[in-house]
Amino acid sequence: MTDTTPAPLHPIPGDLSSDDPRLMMLLDASVDALMVMDDSARVVWISPSTEQMLGRTLADLRGSNALDLVHPDDLGQAAELLGRMTDGVDDDPPAIVRLFTGSGAEVWTEIKGSDLRDVPGIDGIVVSARDISYRFALEEALQDSQRRFEALVHNSNDAIVLLDADLQLTYVGPSIERLTGFPPRAMVGLDVSDVVLEPGRTDLLKALDLVTANPDRVESLRVRTRHRDGSDRWFGVRVSNKLSDPAISGIIANLRDVTDVVAAEAEAARLTEIFDLTDDLVVVVDGDDILRYMNPACARFSGIDPAHIPLGRTWDGPRLADTLPGSCPLGNGERRWTVESTLTRHDGVEVPFSVQVIAHQDPDGRTSRYSAVAHDISESKDLAASLERQARHDPLTGLPNRSMLEDKMRQLRDCCGPGCPVALLFIDLDNFKVINDSLGHDFGDRLLQAVAQRLRSVVRPGDTVARFGGDEFVILCDGLTGVEAAEKVARRITESMLDPIVVDRSPVHVSVSIGIAEERGDLPDADPIALIRDADTAMYRAKADGRGRVAVFDDELRTRAVERQQIESALRQAPFDGSLVLHYQPQVDLHSGRLLGIEALVRWHHDGQLLAPGEFIGIAEETDLIVPLGAAVLETACRDLAAWQRMAGWEHLGVSVNVSVRQLQQPGFVDLVDDVLRRSGMTPGTLTLEITESVLLDDAALTELRMDRLEAMGVIVAIDDFGTGYSSLTYLARLPVGIVKLDRAFLEPIGSDLDRSDLVAGILDLVTTMGMDCMAEGIESEDQYLLLAGLGCGMGQGYHIARPMPAEDFVARLGLLDPHDSWPRGAVPATT
Repeated sequence: MTDTTPAPLHPIPGDLSSDDPRLMMLLDASVDALMVMDDSARVVWISPSTEQMLGRTLADLRGSNALDLVHPDDLGQAAELLGRMTDGVDDDPPAIVRLFTGSGAEVWTEIKGSDLRDVPGIDGIVVSARDISYRFALEEALQDSQRRFEALVHNSNDAIVLLDADLQLTYVGPSIERLTGFPPRAMVGLDVSDVVLEPGRTDLLKALDLVTANPDRVESLRVRTRHRDGSDRWFGVRVSNKLSDPAISGIIANLRDVTDVVAAEAEAARLTEIFDLTDDLVVVVDGDDILRYMNPACARFSGIDPAHIPLGRTWDGPRLADTLPGSCPLGNGERRWTVESTLTRHDGVEVPFSVQVIAHQDPDGRTSRYSAVAHDISESKDLAASLERQARHDPLTGLPNRSMLEDKMRQLRDCCGPGCPVALLFIDLDNFKVINDSLGHDFGDRLLQAVAQRLRSVVRPGDTVARFGGDEFVILCDGLTGVEAAEKVARRITESMLDPIVVDRSPVHVSVSIGIAEERGDLPDADPIALIRDADTAMYRAKADGRGRVAVFDDELRTRAVERQQIESALRQAPFDGSLVLHYQPQVDLHSGRLLGIEALVRWHHDGQLLAPGEFIGIAEETDLIVPLGAAVLETACRDLAAWQRMAGWEHLGVSVNVSVRQLQQPGFVDLVDDVLRRSGMTPGTLTLEITESVLLDDAALTELRMDRLEAMGVIVAIDDFGTGYSSLTYLARLPVGIVKLDRAFLEPIGSDLDRSDLVAGILDLVTTMGMDCMAEGIESEDQYLLLAGLGCGMGQGYHIARPMPAEDFVARLGLLDPHDSWPRGAVPATT
């Protein structure tokens, strides 16, 4: 059975306990904890409720300092309260402090004390403490219940105020200070209209009138107040009439700070407005697929009237949970996914979207709803497809480009393995540059388009016609067995070109040179792309055979290709390993015979041989190795000349250096020349750069700009092999050209051919009229020498004057020659 024996009473100090045992019973039965302290705050007596609250007995606490029970953060407040009570101040509002229990736990209490040291039988300071932990627990529970979205954080620190019939504040709870910054005592006695701001003051007064007239009525609303720090705070207010309740006699108003809620709602309203106005599709469903939100764009896409969106009904669109990737399951911290999906519009049109799905979770981790934003990516898809096509197709003809052709070749190789019956036809238009330069680039482009059409018309349906750029086309034929089948395709192509191609109503006769290479089954590790190189090599063989021909890549060409590859590999190191040497050919004044300068001609020591330029310069130009090679030649020639200019009487000796198209096209070429001139220390105005007249046609504006800069630096520009190109004399006259070098082709029949002699004389007169000097190349006899001098040609070079010679031979002869004497003609020095 339960023990119903009352707990023993704790005697109060003094005589009070013996005089009034009923008071002792009342004190022992009190819910509030009571404690009596002496002047030094030492515990003298505690009530049984104190023992229950703190888990400590009177024996434990008697004589201890009561402030030792107070939490350190609340110690100042408690000490202040105790000090005021010691000073006789009894009207302080209750203080809220935390007390430690015997187990170390904290108990929130509301304490108030009275100074009863003058009361006989008590003789001490009496403190009452009420356990208000439940209230803080309630506030915490209210805070948790208000968390709905991640962006919203509610603080449910409620406050209670009491108003009388005149709507004046008669009681203000202690938590009001945390909410408004004002202490409760500063607010007691104020009229409620003085505290609440518009808009809301009128609504509050109306609500108070309603509950005053109807005691059973409860009104809830929001009001705005001014915080002590000057900021505005919003409160949710719930008012009820308790004027007739004797225990209260007032109107109760419960206040809750909803400032964050109001701000969040305003932000949500702005976001909702954004979603309402956006063209993206936005939808929100809960965990049971019930539609909670749909923006007008989504409604229109689904064929729903935006004014009648069926919120609260089951969502009949795609389940958003099903769009989540399997690699991103819920519960691993991921709550947002982006997927691409094709959605069907109400009219049946399928539209690609990028859909972002967010799984919204409750505090317990349960997914309560999904939101999705779908962005129409039709334009980006179309753009990507267009860019993909541009990246894989030639923009001029619409044919596949090199990249796409190589991919096709890899696919064929992966499909059928090494030895796949594949043939490649490399096609080059003969003399296209002449057409392009004479009739214009626009005409040339239209011609290329017409050629592409004709090629497509003569190949098999499964063959791939590609354009590599310029006038080069490549045809990939798969399934061909034997080179004879590929030659048959090539013959169809060459025969189709016999008919003129009409461009702008003008018939154009075009021939093509075709190189053929086929996949070899005996080379299982061969790179399919090597077919392109092999076919290209065969095409150059076809051009060499007379153009308009077909050549097949064979073992002989393969051997040459291997040798070419070896040359290319070795040539990469030539500018740096000392294998390049210069030979110098004298250039003389044809009238006085005096030595004017020398032309630097590069040679290459390779594989035990000394190679002439014709054996490697072409490869260097095709691979861009001409750029470092040309720089090395220029550096050496200028350095040698500077050394020879320091010999007595030869300070004005000049040097000519050949410059290729690729060198002149380099952005830093002029700066390179300037740097070499400054470092060499050679006499200004003694460097001549020789360029072929075809260079002038590649980029006229750029060429003119760079030649102007070179002229400003004192560099002389010479046009080499004049008469073999297609340059305009009118254009040539505008350029800062100092020397025109007459090609040796004009000299071979000179003397015996009167017409040719007249032609040379005319060229010399024209060049002189244009203010340029003329130098004849390839003078191989005394008759040519004298005839050219008689026709007025000022300078010349050739084997009759001197063959190119190593630098040491030239400097030896230079040392024996007086600068005013003629260079000895007809003597052929030994050379390697």
